[in-house]
Parts: sequence; structure tokens; C-alpha cells
Amino acid sequence: MKNDSVRANLHVHYSADLYDRYSERFLNWYDDFMIRRILFECRKRPLDGVLMDVGTGTARLLLKLALRPELHTLRFIGTDYFPDMVRLAARNARDNGFAGRVDILHADVHALPFPDQCASVVISRSTIHHWAKPVTALGEIYRILRSGGLALIHDVRRDSTPPALIEFNRLRQVAGVEPSRLEEKYTTDEIRNFVAEAGLEERCMISAPRRGPASLGIELRIVK
Repeated sequence: MKNDSVRANLHVHYSADLYDRYSERFLNWYDDFMIRRILFECRKRPLDGVLMDVGTGTARLLLKLALRPELHTLRFIGTDYFPDMVRLAARNARDNGFAGRVDILHADVHALPFPDQCASVVISRSTIHHWAKPVTALGEIYRILRSGGLALIHDVRRDSTPPALIEFNRLRQVAGVEPSRLEEKYTTDEIRNFVAEAGLEERCMISAPRRGPASLGIELRIVK
């Protein structure tokens, strides 16, 4: 039996507009970290086809990736479950001149409306705790990856290190956003169990740093 969560898909506890302002102004350090990781991994594989951001929120990270010259051969798709996020993401893409290069779609990670092996790269940031059924979601992400494709999935973890969590919450306070709700997050072991239940242990490398800003969270690196 799958060890899926029984929660509903979880929206942030504030408006999409506030999330967008927070994401644009206060998550640059996180964006930079993710972009470095994505570019490092993409250097190892052919860059054609689709880069998909599952749970894109208001698409701030996705739009930064679409600007990178190293990724110019890719098509970009952002999906989100929540209509308010989708509306803002589409507006951000349009207002920043990405019409025709970045597509924003409403979609549920548990039943992605895409064919098998359609994406070269899938990214997903701060999302696992938002998913109603993490095991099912991981299986869907793996399904849409093409052979040789890569998925990078990041989230804050409940067993993050105190210094990283303190700094994260300090920035949230400055942004006017409530502290991170650790009770909603998963521990490293719980996420390992989701990976195992999805049958991806041999395909997934899990990193949970113990020092530095990255010790706030966990990375799943999945190669098909």
C-alpha cells in the first residue's frame, strides 16, 4: 500500500499576490541556488525539448531560467494546481515578454495532462509538502520524463538545521510573511519513504545537507 499523505493539495497561507511579491523580492538567494544546480546538471545532457516547472507558483524562477542563454534551446512550461497562482504566473510571463516561449498551464501533479516521456528536465521547488499524495506525484513526474531526463525536486524539510531555519524565517518576517510551518513539512526519512514507495530508490539521489543555507531543505535528483 502506498504511504501517501491524506491531506488535500495545500495552498500557501496567504494570498497569491503576497506570495508573488515575496518570491520576487526575497527568494533571490534560493533562485540563484536552484539555477546553479539546474545549469550544472544540464551541462551533462543534451538540451532540447521541454523544461517543465511543476508547482511553478507565480513563475518567478521559471522566467529567470528562460533568460539563461545556456537553456535557449528549451521550451518552458510551468504548471500549478491553484488558479490564482496560474493567473499571476501567466501575467508575469506576458508582462515580461515571454509569450510564445513560456507556457503556463493549470494542472494537478497527481494526474499531469502530458504524454509519457515528454519532458527533458522537470523542476519543482518547495512543493512536496503541498502535494496531497507525494508518492503519486513522484510517479507522475517520473512518467513524463524522457529516457535520460532529469528531475530536480527541492523542499524545506522538517528536520532542517536551526541556523538555516532562523535565517529563512527572518527573511519571511521582513517580507511580511508568516514563519514557515514546520508541522506541514516532511522529514528526510519520510521523503525517503515516499521515494521508496514510488519505486524510485535506484533512480533517485537524495541530498539533505547539514550545514549552510541548503541545510534548510532536501533535494531529490531523479534520472530516468
